[in-house]
Amino acid sequence: MTTRRLRDVGEHRWIAGLVRRLHDDMAASGRVLVGPGDDAAVLRASRRPLVLTVDTLVEGVHFRAGWASPRTIGRQAFRVNASDLAAMGATPVAALLALEAPGDTPVATVDGLAAGVAADARALGAALVGGNVTAGRALAVTVTLVGDAGPRLARRAGARPGDRLFVTGSFGARAAAVRSLLAGRRVRWPLAPVRVEAGRRLAAIASAMIDVSDGLLQDLGHVCRASGVAAVVDAARVPVAAGCRRVYGAAAVAHALTGGEDYELLVAVPPRRLRALAALRARLGCPLTEIGRMVAGRPAVHVPGAAWARGAGGFDHFR
Repeated sequence: MTTRRLRDVGEHRWIAGLVRRLHDDMAASGRVLVGPGDDAAVLRASRRPLVLTVDTLVEGVHFRAGWASPRTIGRQAFRVNASDLAAMGATPVAALLALEAPGDTPVATVDGLAAGVAADARALGAALVGGNVTAGRALAVTVTLVGDAGPRLARRAGARPGDRLFVTGSFGARAAAVRSLLAGRRVRWPLAPVRVEAGRRLAAIASAMIDVSDGLLQDLGHVCRASGVAAVVDAARVPVAAGCRRVYGAAAVAHALTGGEDYELLVAVPPRRLRALAALRARLGCPLTEIGRMVAGRPAVHVPGAAWARGAGGFDHFR
């Protein structure tokens, strides 16, 4: 069987096919006035502010060939952006997809990438409304998300001494899986969790919130600097994923705190809002664990009893 490749089909023919497949999503969305096919998409205005974010997954940097199906990679590309919106209490409305791919890329690969983005957008009531495809040396998937702000916008700034620190879900599973895959072991490349509903609800009571993508300690440091305060983390209370414990053993906590790729939410909650937090926990759709507190002092993250935490960083593309 002959494999159809992008150079055989061409940019415009592939886009035309994608537009036809997305037609039903356009019809189902009440916000899309003009979808793919024109020079730009058009959305119906909302009464709430718009929240925008963009991120890219690059083959050889974020994933390797064979780690996951194209559809799964497309879903991941959507989810890492949805995590940014969740951290601000926003809800996705529309997605744009830009693909860079070598000419010998199978059409089935780019079809799968687009289908993954469209599927996860659809699951959250959003739609893939446009994008671009271009030739390049490596496969790269860029998703831009447009979201509606919730009733209250959460930001990194705003945490104060005395605020309690909570996290959703667990940490270390994705970093452990990547280590196993790089070592040649056949394990599942796990998808990022979807915390949009949790983020929308937590934004109502948070003094500050951030999504944990580059490591829990590093991202908490961003909150400290934006808020002008310090933080103390009880490492023993951090929820470590079972997969992380299997791979790293006694060093699992350290890797859970610094590994990155978790896409969970870290939220600071003032003491006066703890009762409200208790009332909404059952509606978050995910576990919530208290791991520390904000304290007065120069912006820094302290992990008592963990000598390895001094100077511990997270992921940095250029270091």
